[in-house]
Amino acid sequence: MADYYADSFAFVAFFEGNERYARILRRKQLVTSAMNVLEVYSTLLRRVSSEEARELASTIVPLVAPVPAEVALSAGDFRREMRRRKRDCSYIDAWGYAAAKQLEIPFLTGDPAFRAIANVEFVR
Repeated sequence: MADYYADSFAFVAFFEGNERYARILRRKQLVTSAMNVLEVYSTLLRRVSSEEARELASTIVPLVAPVPAEVALSAGDFRREMRRRKRDCSYIDAWGYAAAKQLEIPFLTGDPAFRAIANVEFVR
């Protein structure tokens, strides 16, 4: 069983040398989604060579967890609630948060939109 569902912020911070995320990734079991892999890869393509971006993003592919498609409905509800609160929440972030709840594990992120949200392990 995983300890956290990690969003893209967590992996990018780790790849950029954030020691807080390095400690978590060394000690905890993480899962994520294929969409987070896409988001991490896309972000890394803007910051490093395409070869390095592919190599780094490939390391998180084995962490992709199966999540039932019905989570999409919970994700939509969560995104609507976040927008009502005037917090920026992408579809990928909403999916990740809803997936974490479905898997009954905390959502790991440093995204400021998720500060003080239930079921979130907020790390900067």
